[in-house]
Amino acid sequence: MYKFLDGVRILELGHILMAPYATQFMGDMGADVIKVESLDGDYYRSLGLSKDPGMSAQWMAVNRNKRSIALDLKSEEGRETLKDLIRQSDLLVHNMRAQAIERLGFGYEAVRDINPGIVYCAAIGFGQDGPYAEFPAFDDVIQAWSGLADVNGRLRGRPTFVPVAIADKVVGLMLGQAMLAGLHRQQSTGEGSYIETPMFEAMVSVVLNQHLNGHTFQPPIDDLGYKRVMSPHRHPSPTKDGFLVHGVYKFEHWQKFLEAVDRHDILNGPLMESRAAMASGITELYALAANEIMPTRTTAEWQGLLEELDIPSAPVKTLEDLEEDPHLQAVGLFEDYEHPTRGPMRQVRSPVTARDVEQGPDRYPPELGQHGAEILSEFGYSEERISDLENRGIVGRFSA
Repeated sequence: MYKFLDGVRILELGHILMAPYATQFMGDMGADVIKVESLDGDYYRSLGLSKDPGMSAQWMAVNRNKRSIALDLKSEEGRETLKDLIRQSDLLVHNMRAQAIERLGFGYEAVRDINPGIVYCAAIGFGQDGPYAEFPAFDDVIQAWSGLADVNGRLRGRPTFVPVAIADKVVGLMLGQAMLAGLHRQQSTGEGSYIETPMFEAMVSVVLNQHLNGHTFQPPIDDLGYKRVMSPHRHPSPTKDGFLVHGVYKFEHWQKFLEAVDRHDILNGPLMESRAAMASGITELYALAANEIMPTRTTAEWQGLLEELDIPSAPVKTLEDLEEDPHLQAVGLFEDYEHPTRGPMRQVRSPVTARDVEQGPDRYPPELGQHGAEILSEFGYSEERISDLENRGIVGRFSA
């Protein structure tokens, strides 16, 4: 944990993936992230592979560097307790539908009345000014609705999902950026703000950033879809003994590459007359490389040649390869540790590294309600009051 955000307190009313992914980033940067869960816990705790109930691999991957408190927000006292937390926090983030959090009594206007200086971040499915505002959303829905499944499937004959929760994670990163912007303004001016990060609009912006293409110009001068990345031949190329991704991309790359493989017929032909000709004929060039050129040498031979030409390349790594990858081992991306209640664990650390910044130890992914008494004590609750709230089921009691 780097202490960039030391002293910043964030309340996370998040569940599943998008908001927790964003707040884990903030926790990795040193913020005190208080995860407010129901008495039953974040649903993601039970989703996917788990050795013991309540701490699945999926949940642990996005909930380090946080503290957990379990509150019954259906009760008046539970809501009053959350209000006390809000009064002394810098930022609140949630990924509930707007109507749901309004029913709880913690929409933006209500929270601003409690703490006018708070940065309120709503991570939602669809922007609240449009007709889809109250539609439910999760990653697959957004991959479909944003055009991502269509773009990904055009080369496969049917719409296809990216086999990573890419919408949750990309929008989670956008949410993290928005949170930092809101905190910067708050610390500069003392003023709070409302920040809305909708998944649908965010992923449409990601997809159309490249694929608006000819429709950038009005009236359009070409079709939607960026030809280079839509080429059916843009894929790992078969070699004599495996597969390789080549980074022959720029006009100068293609010139050096075609010269090195003695394909002067192409180098001196119409496809390479100019940068514009290369861009227009990129599908033919990719087909040439994949079908005629790359199969003539081994993966290692290609890597050696492309390195000499200063052209990026990469073998296709499997998931199984990654844990043994020498570079990832050298930089320590995988960290083995002893979880205090769950035993030996492995995690993928934050990929961000920094120098000349104070560091502290990571917090392990917390048990449900593990820090409830600790948090309430910090907020001025007496031991007797905490015990009373636990006894009456307003605050979840944790026992190791």
